[in-house]
Amino acid sequence: MFRHRLLLALPLLFCTLPAWAVYKCESNGQVTYSDAACANGKLVVIDDTRGVKSPAPAATAKDKAAQQRLDKNRAAEEKRLSRQRNKQEREEARARLLAEKQKRKCAQLAQRKAWAEDDLRNAPVKTMEKARRKSQRATENYRTECAS
Repeated sequence: MFRHRLLLALPLLFCTLPAWAVYKCESNGQVTYSDAACANGKLVVIDDTRGVKSPAPAATAKDKAAQQRLDKNRAAEEKRLSRQRNKQEREEARARLLAEKQKRKCAQLAQRKAWAEDDLRNAPVKTMEKARRKSQRATENYRTECAS
């Protein structure tokens, strides 16, 4: 009786065993698989789980701590980059304001220069020297402030 049970259980035992080793051999462009190693054979791993889901490895406290450190470092880096972007945006806005202010000032100086030249052209002989100095100073002031 025990012998019959053993004979019935033996095929079930072999059905659940995975293949031991499989080698992939290639010769003359033909690929063959064998359980014995060949000269240039590569070991091929065959997954024989067939739908059996393996449980996900439980995260250990060490893994959780490492993940928390990574998250903390990532958040700190993002915060640093955000501050750096904000600082750069403020600097660019300030530079734009300064450029606009300089442009307005140059336009004002150009207008004063034009008026002084106009006054010089229309000045009577008596105030000609005063108008010439005023025009010269306006031109110098314009060149100093607006070199371009």
